[in-house]
Amino acid sequence: MGLALSTQFERCPTGTRLLAALYGISCGGPLVLSSLGLPTDAAVWRLFLCCTANVLGRRNLAPIILSVLYRPLGSGQDALLALTELQMAVSFLPAREQELGSLRFLLWLGMNSAGSNVLFLLFLKLYSKLSGYCAEFRSNQGPWSLAVICLTLQALEHPHVRTNLLGLVEISQKWYPLAIGLLLSALNGSVQWETFAAVLFAYIWRTFRLDRALPSSHTAAKLEDQLRLPGLLGMLGGHWVPATSRPPRQPRQLREPRDAGRRVEPAGFRLFGGRGHRLSD
Repeated sequence: MGLALSTQFERCPTGTRLLAALYGISCGGPLVLSSLGLPTDAAVWRLFLCCTANVLGRRNLAPIILSVLYRPLGSGQDALLALTELQMAVSFLPAREQELGSLRFLLWLGMNSAGSNVLFLLFLKLYSKLSGYCAEFRSNQGPWSLAVICLTLQALEHPHVRTNLLGLVEISQKWYPLAIGLLLSALNGSVQWETFAAVLFAYIWRTFRLDRALPSSHTAAKLEDQLRLPGLLGMLGGHWVPATSRPPRQPRQLREPRDAGRRVEPAGFRLFGGRGHRLSD
């Protein structure tokens, strides 16, 4: 996994590299500080723990945006999960950054993190009221939600085209992300609310064209010049994608009326597809 992640990271633009760097610092920083005897629990709660007890109860709002930057590393399994999530993120996010430009992409990250977390908290609040089960400390952490949002938006590019799930069944791409959520829920023995929240927010984003809430390319270019962001973030390596030099969206290569009845697998789209089932492949 480490070699695959390193190869993917080399191709990442600056915005995706910034997310990965902050994720590594936020995950490893509390662990290092704790080993030195410094308290970190209060800061982690205030900044990263997105659960109803913290956000709605204690009115700590920062985790609504910042929770994607943190996952606790209490064991080797936690570290493996963090690396897997990071690999998923750097697989999907660079294409979104190339489409939007780096500055608009960073704003997109904040909006999608906040939107999926609000739905996650709403789901848990409703679930607790309807079932009587206490879920106030169930938290959403890590960049998994962002990867699921990218996966869903990509699936909705050709919603009626059929794709393969685990080599067992063919379904329309518009249902593929929901099928992933159901599969993960079955494997974990509990409802994966964070996955369903991310899928639903991506549906909302696409349906209501919330990308129009982002600044225009012209406005983003002016902000880039004024803030000198490419130079400030140049230490991260990669390449800054200017707002005014974004590559145009690729035309739709699939004709839905003709291809809707057969399986088509766009490059880079499949998750849990084919014969290999390991995320690290």
